[in-house]
Amino acid sequence: MSKKQEEHNVVVLSRDEITTYPKLGQGEVTVIVTYVAAGLAPKSVYIPKKEYSLLKEKELIKADITARLGKQPETYRV
Repeated sequence: MSKKQEEHNVVVLSRDEITTYPKLGQGEVTVIVTYVAAGLAPKSVYIPKKEYSLLKEKELIKADITARLGKQPETYRV
């Protein structure tokens, strides 16, 4: 029996583009997508513009949320 993947409501706060120059004279544009999901702090995912699509954005956000929810917070006393 397959387990249905959990869905999350996501609000995209912004989509911005930045240009970096990993090689002199060769600019690469990256799309920065900042989102928030219930119970999580805002976070950004970075997608090379040449690879950007709404489907790619959703895949990366879903993977990011899954990774974040899989982490256990560390608690200690000081």
